[in-house]
Amino acid sequence: MELDKRIKEGKRPLTCFDLKEAEQFIGKKGYFAHCIDYYADLENTVFGTLSSTEDGDHSSFVCTEETFNNYYYHFFIPEDWVLPEVKPEKKYRAFTLAEWIDRHEIGEVIHCRNEHKQEFHVMYTGYVIDNGEDIQDIRTTGRIMLINMGYLLQELFERYEICINGEWQPFGVIEDD
Repeated sequence: MELDKRIKEGKRPLTCFDLKEAEQFIGKKGYFAHCIDYYADLENTVFGTLSSTEDGDHSSFVCTEETFNNYYYHFFIPEDWVLPEVKPEKKYRAFTLAEWIDRHEIGEVIHCRNEHKQEFHVMYTGYVIDNGEDIQDIRTTGRIMLINMGYLLQELFERYEICINGEWQPFGVIEDD
């Protein structure tokens, strides 16, 4: 079984055979699990503070977070043995109104969510140009019409995310070629 790639090279989860070694981590944060298989993906572990290596009759790792009050586990890996998750940085820029119009068709249904992660579907119903400006020069003065509401592109970019190919991203993400 292969461990999560974020676990530092040469490190492995501590077991009930490593209780003496684990004592130095009491009071520190780490990842807890009942089974070694959970370390194949750290998202399946419990994150908390190591409080003890004994729980009554058991020799094990005790997590004292409120949710897991004094619950014992068979495996523990200290937080500093885990590399931070690195996600590739995406390049963002605000679309011009002309670019938006070129990429989207009127009647297209767009899957969005707001800053509170509430998801919704809206239909792109057109655009409005404010103050009679030329569409090629507009950055944020034009409005995108989603259903019956007009949104400035800057507002969409800063407060909403759009789902493209099953992935959430801000409006205005530069697509990888």
